Amino acid sequence: MEDKFVRTVRVCEDVNHFEICSIEKPKLKANSALVRMEAAFLPPYMEHLPGGGWPTPPRPFTPGQCAIGVVEAVDDRASQLKVGQRVYCDMYIESHGAKNEADHGFIGCFGVAEGAAKHLAEWPDGSFGEYICAPTECFTPVPEEVQATPEVLCRLGWFGTAYAGLERGGFKPGMTVAVNGASGLLGTSAAMMALALGAGEVQLFGRREPVLEEIQSISPRCKIGKCEDSRPIDLLIDCAGGDNTALTEQLIGRLRRFGNAVFIGALTAPLSIDASILMRNGNSLIGSFWFPRETAARVLSLVATGVLDLSLLRVETYSIDEIEDAVKASVENSGGLFHIALTS
Repeated sequence: MEDKFVRTVRVCEDVNHFEICSIEKPKLKANSALVRMEAAFLPPYMEHLPGGGWPTPPRPFTPGQCAIGVVEAVDDRASQLKVGQRVYCDMYIESHGAKNEADHGFIGCFGVAEGAAKHLAEWPDGSFGEYICAPTECFTPVPEEVQATPEVLCRLGWFGTAYAGLERGGFKPGMTVAVNGASGLLGTSAAMMALALGAGEVQLFGRREPVLEEIQSISPRCKIGKCEDSRPIDLLIDCAGGDNTALTEQLIGRLRRFGNAVFIGALTAPLSIDASILMRNGNSLIGSFWFPRETAARVLSLVATGVLDLSLLRVETYSIDEIEDAVKASVENSGGLFHIALTS
């Protein structure tokens, strides 16, 4: 007999920590897929989700982020998803059609724009459970040639974000790319993606020297950046967070003529920029948030062919019942080539 109840992590009303619950198994909705979870990515910022400072789905809800699972059922005639397929689960959601108003956010996580509240109310539950039901558009089939395990592959969204940032910055093979914040999860993913796409040199800037040294060992085209270096760079991918903008401003000053700076991180302080220099050099400052749906398939193709080598990554896994230990481990240890995954 099929189980009617499943184990899941929950964010509940008036509780500022994650709880473990048994809830009714999600029911298939129109234009959705029911997916049995295998592994979900656990970024450090998830520790703040129960605290109430973010615009989250109505409580109680199941949190979660990028994940890998297997399709159990589909209710969407227009979808090519098949039962038994392994899929990448992208929790990003927004309205279809013309983007006149911002209403984007992440299922089981938070709204980026105020208009996301309606989506999070309709689809509140994320990937930190045994099953997830979400719109079919959120799922991208994983090619059979992909050998990476689910706990490694669930980091895919960070590589997708890096891929989109490189594209939006006009990346071309052979370019010199500087990655600021390279010792973090996103920065390391950006460095690996730039190498995979054919960067001539990737310069690493970050706060944790041992992590930068490990990333540098990936390829002779990868170098730890020096603040005293004044050589021109073609493209800056800025993954830094916090309120220290000095290094970002310095790297923008090194942009070659027509070079671009792309921001995929979360700096919290305004930049001090000489607009006249940007004008004379034809430089652009570009914001890039997440990635288009088709980007996930492109990244998976790079993995399938071995161009993007995910065997370099190290993962520590925790079960759903170990969510508090998993969050602590993510906060204390995540970064570089290492991440935490939650498994069911």
